[in-house]
Amino acid sequence: MRPRARNGISLFEAVAALAIVGVVSVSALSAAGGEMRTAARARRALEVEALATSRLDFLALMSDQQLQNLPDSVAKGTFDKPLDDYKWATTATPLATQAGIYDVRISVDWKDGSYALHTYIYRRPPLATTGRGN
Repeated sequence: MRPRARNGISLFEAVAALAIVGVVSVSALSAAGGEMRTAARARRALEVEALATSRLDFLALMSDQQLQNLPDSVAKGTFDKPLDDYKWATTATPLATQAGIYDVRISVDWKDGSYALHTYIYRRPPLATTGRGN
């Protein structure tokens, strides 16, 4: 008697092939999901850095007197639409040891996090006068 020729695939081969396809599919979907989360974080990082820098640029236009007494509209607020998910808080504190140097801190906050920017700004202090006449 001749052995029978084998036609088709066995059940074990089919299950093994499905398992391999499943593992590869899950890995590919996981990688794509991770890439999407990374892209969303990168977009958020670019947005908040640009927003904090725009607030710093605004402070760069202020005088020594204005930096000493920040108006409420400069000290804190919310950005306009479509960026209204973000709010900011700003402080400018004169350094006691260095005349004309301000310690500036800007914080941009959103629902799930915050971004802080810290720098120093120099403004020429007003000249002191003695008040004596000639």
